[in-house]
Amino acid sequence: MNKEKNNENPAYVVECALDMGEAMLRTGAEILRVEDTIMRICTAYGGGIVDVFTILSLIILSWTTEEGKTYTQTRRIDSYASDLEKLEELNALSRYICVNKPDCDEIVERVSAIMESNAKRISKSKFVGYLLLASAFAVFFGGTIRDGIAAAIVAIILYFWDYFFSQSSKNRVVYSLITSMVAGLSCLLTIWVRIGMDADKVMIGSIMLLIPGVNLMNALRDMMCGDIITGILRLAEALMMSAAIAAGFGIAIMLMGGFVSC
Repeated sequence: MNKEKNNENPAYVVECALDMGEAMLRTGAEILRVEDTIMRICTAYGGGIVDVFTILSLIILSWTTEEGKTYTQTRRIDSYASDLEKLEELNALSRYICVNKPDCDEIVERVSAIMESNAKRISKSKFVGYLLLASAFAVFFGGTIRDGIAAAIVAIILYFWDYFFSQSSKNRVVYSLITSMVAGLSCLLTIWVRIGMDADKVMIGSIMLLIPGVNLMNALRDMMCGDIITGILRLAEALMMSAAIAAGFGIAIMLMGGFVSC
């Protein structure tokens, strides 16, 4: 597709660039990557002056083409999570777009295909990762093999809980609170039925699945790249999620406190 044809509908190019930026932001990309991708796509489809402002919940794009016309659009982002597999596919697609300049309809279709792929497919690697992480940390912090098995059972519960409910959650702090309550109750139930021996060790293994470590690292990365506002937002969210996780386990202990000593 030649450059002249690509310039026929710059407003559509802006919309496609925002689709790419939104998809990358939803899969956990850092702000610098999102803005750079949007700028490169607009530049590839006609050049001119491209200004992008991005935070976690909003993308603002203003593109002044070489013909002197300005196109401005905003995009509200209502939810996001970390999905490195999809992010890698989006990165490859962005490079393909800049080199080959495909039709905008193709961009929309391919972005939609990536975001909808594996939406309801059980990931074997993620499932195994849940099992190994929870059981390994339970044993590492002084638990027995039985505690590791109990933590693995809780990991299975958390995996399917996340599988069914994470996509419909809009507030990550509230979701973390509810999920941690489910995890805490599950841990105490494994002690009650005599699968595990030490509730604290099982909880330690299970809580490792919920700690927002990726959010914290993304916050530091954004601040080091100069995106102070986004970094502070990510950091605040990570701290609130951590507090919600602690509160959720605390509520579970208060509700079933009699089982802790079992």
